[in-house]
Amino acid sequence: MPNEVNAPVPREIAFRCSVIAAVVFAANNAVSREAAPAAAGDVTLAIEEIVVTGSRIKRRDFNSVSPIATIDADEITFGGITNLEDLVGDLPQLVPNLDRTGNNPFNGAAQLDLRGLGPGRTLVMLNGRRAAPHDVFGAVNINNIPSALVERVEVVTGGASTVYGSDAVSGVVNFILDTEFSGVELSTQYDVFGDSDGGVLDANLSLGSDVNGIRGHIMGFLNFQDREAVWAGDREFTRVALSENFASPTGEIVPGGSPSVPGGAIFFPPTDLPGIGVTNAIIFNPDGTARPFVDPDDLYNFQPANYLQVPHRRKMGGLFGKYAVTNGVVLFGELTWSASETAQQLAPSPIRDFLATNVDHPSLTPEQQSLAANNWDADGDGLANFFILRRLSEVGPRIGVVDSDSLRAVSGFDGEFAFGWDWEVSYSYSETDKEYELINGAFASRLQEGLLADPNSGECLDPSDGCVPISLFGDGSLSPEGVLFLRAVDIADSETVKEQIVSLNTTGDLLQLPAGTVAVAAGVEWRELSSELVSDPNLIGGGVLGYLPQSGVDGAFNVKEIYAEALVPLMSQARLSHYLGIEAGLRYSYYSLSGDSLNWKFGVDWAPLEGLRFRAMHQRATRAPNINELFRIPIEGVEADLGQFADECSASRDPVAIGVADLCIAQGIPADQIGVFEAADFFPATVFLEGGNTNLDPEEAETYTVGIVVQPATAPDLSLAIDYYDIEIGNSIGAVSSIAAIALCFDSNDINSDFCRSIVRAPSGDIVELTNPQFNLAQSKARGVDVIIDYQRELPQSMSLIGGEASMAIRFFGSHMIESGRQETPGSPFIDCAGYFGGLCVNSTGNFVMPENRTSTRFTYYSGPVSVSLSWEWIDELDNHIDILNAVIGTSFRSELDKAGARNYIDLSMRFDTSHSIEVYGGVSNVFEESPPLLGFGATQSNTAPQLYDVFGRRFFLGFSYRRM
Repeated sequence: MPNEVNAPVPREIAFRCSVIAAVVFAANNAVSREAAPAAAGDVTLAIEEIVVTGSRIKRRDFNSVSPIATIDADEITFGGITNLEDLVGDLPQLVPNLDRTGNNPFNGAAQLDLRGLGPGRTLVMLNGRRAAPHDVFGAVNINNIPSALVERVEVVTGGASTVYGSDAVSGVVNFILDTEFSGVELSTQYDVFGDSDGGVLDANLSLGSDVNGIRGHIMGFLNFQDREAVWAGDREFTRVALSENFASPTGEIVPGGSPSVPGGAIFFPPTDLPGIGVTNAIIFNPDGTARPFVDPDDLYNFQPANYLQVPHRRKMGGLFGKYAVTNGVVLFGELTWSASETAQQLAPSPIRDFLATNVDHPSLTPEQQSLAANNWDADGDGLANFFILRRLSEVGPRIGVVDSDSLRAVSGFDGEFAFGWDWEVSYSYSETDKEYELINGAFASRLQEGLLADPNSGECLDPSDGCVPISLFGDGSLSPEGVLFLRAVDIADSETVKEQIVSLNTTGDLLQLPAGTVAVAAGVEWRELSSELVSDPNLIGGGVLGYLPQSGVDGAFNVKEIYAEALVPLMSQARLSHYLGIEAGLRYSYYSLSGDSLNWKFGVDWAPLEGLRFRAMHQRATRAPNINELFRIPIEGVEADLGQFADECSASRDPVAIGVADLCIAQGIPADQIGVFEAADFFPATVFLEGGNTNLDPEEAETYTVGIVVQPATAPDLSLAIDYYDIEIGNSIGAVSSIAAIALCFDSNDINSDFCRSIVRAPSGDIVELTNPQFNLAQSKARGVDVIIDYQRELPQSMSLIGGEASMAIRFFGSHMIESGRQETPGSPFIDCAGYFGGLCVNSTGNFVMPENRTSTRFTYYSGPVSVSLSWEWIDELDNHIDILNAVIGTSFRSELDKAGARNYIDLSMRFDTSHSIEVYGGVSNVFEESPPLLGFGATQSNTAPQLYDVFGRRFFLGFSYRRM
């Protein structure tokens, strides 16, 4: 007898099913597709149960011990979502990270950051398996996952390394695709902002069919998306750079910007201007004449040249299939591919450097030659030395383009043992290849070459590189030939990331207890990750103005793992124990570089009454160092203040009194110089920064979750969950400043410590070299409470718009963050950023904001073919972290921005099924055009935090889909 096919169901039943799928806590029931018994000799597909994220044990009527938040496909339609960054960005459990506003910093990706602990500590999965890593940091670009196929997204809070391995420290985000579709579906959507810009065109085609009856199934999809740019200059709020005037007693907000101006400004040494007198800073007019620099009037407004929404073009496709090779043994496969191009644009490259020019340089006007000779040539040798801040406007804006190709393939078999256990063996391979092209940078070394020229021949003193004499005094003073000489061309990086995974998993019932069946899952896994980042030689050491120094990465590691987990029912249908059970698991991992690691979990699930459950979970989770942390080639530079500010061997620091004299002698300072040696001011030291460290240990996290789930029998359509989480990560991997690294050496007072062994002293005793790679140093914490409410109800027929049946649904996500922060070193203070912006709340991408409270609520009304949905997102106010900054580092900065006020965003959308196969939907986001708060110096970009707040205004979207089964 063949398997039953899914028959159409009434809308109210479909509605109830979709709501059940959206219940985001332990009340979440796993859905199974049960098959009728097969006749003898029939070969049929084994229909797989849906397994809720957080455990590999398959079961029905599953109540998760770990908190789970689920977003279903309706959220995609009602939100007009075409990129998944917009879907999960509204979930309060996630702290906004790189997205469509990520112009600076920029890597062409959209990443997830659960609880603000970093993207590398959030495991992203696709259909229960690891998604393809995007870069050498191991982060995943979620925009490579097709939003049109997403059936649901499950977010698990707390460590899950026992089940899934490394990286599941703060939790797991699992994107589950609908790969069972049969028929043809064509859909398209267009978005546009209220200012008639930033249009996004998205089109999808899906095809699916059974193969050889119901023996197999195959499905494929194609996607194309084109997103237009929006400029920061196109919105009033982001048009001008704004910041505090820290020189004032109140820190009032003023138009700000950069002192690196197109005409050039001299800030050292002071200049005597004819008819004006001595001034500490001058600026050059377009005609080359000089005048005093006026702050803030003369600051350069870099905002208009920046993207507010980065342009993006994507092509994506995939193929999913399965085939029953024998009765109960199924061959399955997944193949997804994505090719995208994303760009950034920043203001022209700035110069901030000490330079020299001969006073008789042929490109200088007579007035400029006189100015240079009289003010900047102190020794009269004909060479003028000055510190200039200049914007290379003639070269053009800095443009970065990322071309990314990502491939992920999975193949394997699943089936059932004779004694009833399910098994699966699979192999997956993923590869991401990226090319970074950087345009309109400028060669730093050529500036100095062009400023030294023979006044007689009119040629450079050093004619190499095709040198052309240049002048930097006045906007437009660079000739077209000078622009060609300075412009850095063909600057590019390439990056390749590969991952291979072989896994074997099995699950089944172990034994029967009086309270129920003991269910078990176990398996083994081998994973290898390799990455190579080839940096352009011109970027190494900061050779290109406008772009940060880069270095290469090349390395690989593998891990071998074995795990087991079990669900053990202890009591059932007893007095005060409608159900009592435990969930436990253990995973042993051996990393080729980091050694072994043990993860475990133990949880309790207790329902004293039907409809009331308590749950608790304690887990040990780990994150192995990524390829960048292990193998990054150090960035070489020079720092001239290490000894002056950090050397405790200096006599002025009294090394005897503070107990480091023996350490100083061990580092090479003669004993008779202790108390005599004084570190030289501004002694140049070669530093090797941010390099990889193959001796790193895995990060270890202790995570706790405790919660209550209520589903009252008197209100069966209501579900409520409240969960407390506590995540503490030890041995966090990161880099510290050079001065902090030297201080840690003296804190250890051990010549054999990693920090002391990285210091090299010159014969004079001064620190001449420092190697400062990644270390296991920091501690990270996050604590908070989540509240989730789900309610659905059938409505009286009188409340139907067009007759027939009607229903409604309410879904609420709320998150209260008690603390979230980091302690950089054992001796440094813990910096809590929950509820703050600015100050010391920075991470690897710059400033970030972390609301203490966030909620997301959706109300949906269904009436026959019509659905109307209203969404409300609330973001609590934030405090300025500047007072804590002042207390920690002893400054006295002031800001008139004591708080960033709360924000409310209302979205409205509608869906209409015109027939059984045609659907039209549309909506408006940010209906009331809520403007973002001004964050001043604490802004992440564009005067605010565009990852969190809407900077675009009202958005309109309209979509259409045609489906034929």
